[in-house]
Amino acid sequence: MHSLKRVMLVAGRYQPSSPYREVLVKHRLEQLGVEVRFVIPGRGLNKGAELDTGDHAEMFRQERAWRVDGEWEFRKAMRGCQMVVFSTWRSYEQLTLMARAEGRPTINFCAASGQDHWSHGVDRCLIRSAFTKRLLQHLHEEFGHSLPADDDMRVVGSIQYEYPQDQDPIGFPDRESFCRHYGLRPERPIAVLFPKGIQSFHKKVAVWFPEWDQERVDRYNQAFLDKYARICAQVREADCNLLIKMHPTAYASYNCDSGFEFRYWEQYPWARVLDAAHTMAMYHYADVGLGINSHSALDMGYFDKPFIYVDSDLLPPPDHPAFDTNKLGRLPIGPSSHWHTRSVTANPWFRSWLGAFCRVEEIPGYLANPQATLRYSREDWEAFIQEYWGMKDNKASERIANEIRTFGEETLGAWSRRLSVQRLRGAFWDGVESLKGGRSLRGARAP
Repeated sequence: MHSLKRVMLVAGRYQPSSPYREVLVKHRLEQLGVEVRFVIPGRGLNKGAELDTGDHAEMFRQERAWRVDGEWEFRKAMRGCQMVVFSTWRSYEQLTLMARAEGRPTINFCAASGQDHWSHGVDRCLIRSAFTKRLLQHLHEEFGHSLPADDDMRVVGSIQYEYPQDQDPIGFPDRESFCRHYGLRPERPIAVLFPKGIQSFHKKVAVWFPEWDQERVDRYNQAFLDKYARICAQVREADCNLLIKMHPTAYASYNCDSGFEFRYWEQYPWARVLDAAHTMAMYHYADVGLGINSHSALDMGYFDKPFIYVDSDLLPPPDHPAFDTNKLGRLPIGPSSHWHTRSVTANPWFRSWLGAFCRVEEIPGYLANPQATLRYSREDWEAFIQEYWGMKDNKASERIANEIRTFGEETLGAWSRRLSVQRLRGAFWDGVESLKGGRSLRGARAP
């Protein structure tokens, strides 16, 4: 078996709340004796890349990171690397083709939250859970997205919220200090609204409904904004603290302007916009999440916190296979509050979650005492984790690194054997040419 000595690790989407999670995998590989060339793509290769990397200059220096912003730079960075490891992103298919054309095995994993995982043509996908596998299969069947062999989709969990034992990702010693920082009242529940990006969502609507004129696009978009306003008002009516956790695109200025996004929420002075750096503290100290079409119920559930979808059935998604993913779930339909009783109105944006579903005017009733009104069993939480996260044991980076090394060594061995056969064939025909007085016979061979 050939040893894996050096790999190229390509960062994926930039997340201000947990930047460059890929470093966890880099360190694990280095512990296994594998040299890692850490590549940070610019927006020429990844529109979700960080705009200004100045805040992370010291980390880049320590990790000996390469900044690349074009295909030539990418090819240069690949030199001397035996395989390419990607943190998955939608625009990396061309990079995968380049790597495979040069004989390098390719593999990817997901370092972000949400349901997105793009296979982008790699040989093997390290996926979060069985749900992710069903999602990739759905995208393959509906849109022809590339799909590895069934055995080349391996469940490894997620590094999104994994931290080394010696790190404190929360940053606040207690709930009181967190509340004091944001001017919240520690004796009252903390509700967190998870909106979509204001500008980026408006752009998406026009893409989702290409047959609509601009007036109809604007009405649909405004319906969401009006609903956010009513949710904010109802949280204030419930006498609760309100935090706004903006969409990752809003923090990263991806298809939007971050300054505009922050200013938009200033019209609700009783709400506080979360600093992206305090995301882990928010998940630790929050009591309940709120949203319309957000997938942040995934993240709140990971931290054993309930989520309430509000009027989401009144603002339906487009009738398109890309949104027809609720059928892929294996948990009961709807909120955990009704998993074991009668069914409720289905949420078209997300199939199953821990928490409740309600009308906007019902929010105060749920927020009076979230710990009592939004309770669920330990068994339901474990089923949720298994379905969407695979596992929660803080060891995903270890599994990912082990899979990379094993896959690399197995694939490099097979590739080396193919090269050896090719060299033998070449030597054979060189000998034949020599016997024939130098006359080339290669052109007469069957391909």
